[in-house]
Amino acid sequence: MGVIISLFILPNFKSRIVIFVILPFLLIFLPKQIFAHSQTQVIEMTENGFEPDSVTVDQNSTIIFLNKDKESHWPASEVHPTHQLYSEFDPKKPINPGESWSFKIIKVGIWKYHDHIFPHKKGTIVVVPEEEIKDISLGKKENINVLEKIKNIIAEFIDNLKSRFRFGKQYQTPPAENFVKLSVEQQMDALGNLARNLGGQKAWEYVKATYRGKAGSSGNIHDLAHLAGGLIYESLSLKGIARCSSEFAFGCYHGFLDTAFAKNLDRLSEAQAACSLLGPSNSGPVASCIHGIGHGVASFHSTKDLKKALSTCRQLISGQEYCFDGVFMEFVRSAPKSFFKQEDPLYPCNQLEKEFGYTYSFACGRNQPSLLMGRSKMGFDEVIGVCLGSSSKPFKQGCFEALGFSLAATADVETIVGGCQKIGEDVFTARCIKSAAGELVFQEVPNWEQKSEAVCDAQKTSRDECLKHIDKLVSEYGKVKKINFTPIQENEDVHSYLRRQLKTCYDTSRQRWMLQAGSRYFVQRFWACKKLAASERK
Repeated sequence: MGVIISLFILPNFKSRIVIFVILPFLLIFLPKQIFAHSQTQVIEMTENGFEPDSVTVDQNSTIIFLNKDKESHWPASEVHPTHQLYSEFDPKKPINPGESWSFKIIKVGIWKYHDHIFPHKKGTIVVVPEEEIKDISLGKKENINVLEKIKNIIAEFIDNLKSRFRFGKQYQTPPAENFVKLSVEQQMDALGNLARNLGGQKAWEYVKATYRGKAGSSGNIHDLAHLAGGLIYESLSLKGIARCSSEFAFGCYHGFLDTAFAKNLDRLSEAQAACSLLGPSNSGPVASCIHGIGHGVASFHSTKDLKKALSTCRQLISGQEYCFDGVFMEFVRSAPKSFFKQEDPLYPCNQLEKEFGYTYSFACGRNQPSLLMGRSKMGFDEVIGVCLGSSSKPFKQGCFEALGFSLAATADVETIVGGCQKIGEDVFTARCIKSAAGELVFQEVPNWEQKSEAVCDAQKTSRDECLKHIDKLVSEYGKVKKINFTPIQENEDVHSYLRRQLKTCYDTSRQRWMLQAGSRYFVQRFWACKKLAASERK
């Protein structure tokens, strides 16, 4: 009956005609009355998460989410933050302490869900079909799977028609200054509306333009990037992964691949193939993309089975290390509190090393400082001690790189250099400085051009390697450096002025490795800069 009622809210006459063509089919094959067995399953929401966090129920069962915590909770289906995997599985608001929300689960399948307020808290509901349902009116027994498929196809068809046939004023992109003032829910709705009208890629471009120069961890920017990535996947499938980019801590890739792997990992190899089209196998964009696969894999395994998630990464033909890194980062962000060991600051890296040697040590080390400073509330100096205390060289290398990333978040050259120099060992100090300088470029912090080079200059023995690293990032990620020309000074010789401006141009767009390779890039930039300097002189 709900399907028939939906006919009268369709937006135009044409779409109603299409539906009425299939209406006789519905009347013949859909049962007029169904009696189904059902059960009630209570899931408690506590400080530790959902209890139980995995249940199997019959179709048409009632799920009651009971909040037994002191905080509000919001159970909803994947994918965060849109909940579109099973859109009805969403109370649309928080459930306060002592209150409950009930939901009759109809669709057969494996439904992953999370807490919208605390996304790292996750659960799974497996819904199995009853053996048979009797159609009272026809006296026949129908298979519930067939009926559900028919209903789902029709419902999806109607939803598509609703979204395709739109009337009214031409869509206007919301002004950025108004968008940033909206509540989180309003921003999500506005971005979804933008994608429906202009496409997922436009939604992502809008997020990038609105928050340009902001760090991915600021406010809910990462979640908006997540949403944009999911919207791109929904409109373009896996081929759309090239539309994502690495801004805001890989958020677009995370959302895209979380959506792609929401139900299964069947398209893992296709995802890797799509990533490989972004550039050379060891380039930044490819690494960022495969890193996102790691996040999607970890989310699929509900950030509970670390070994299984890492084993899934090993199925990739190349780039496994980047996938490992994404898995560890997602576990640090989303694994339940009970997963880690407060008394053992090297866990799980040390345990994995015992079982698998150095296979995961570097990637695990790159994420351990975030775990220790975030969840264990350790200070920076304490974490330096943990890194130095490990006997594993690859773990140390990853650990000190991560400390550089964390220092870069301050965007202050003195703080970055001073923090790295606290390490006290030149080889690891250099690694910290190099990663911090690169992160300034990667996150496009204000004045990253000058700041990244100033950080590199602090370590004379590794300066050239550090500068080469930031040049490589600038090239691979298509960053654009600003060239700050200065006016000609009073009584300054014209040729001297031009030489000074050309030096500024060269220093700003330095690509030594490309020049040594005989690339035409620098020659083109040389003449462009000469022309700009000459025009500035005039």
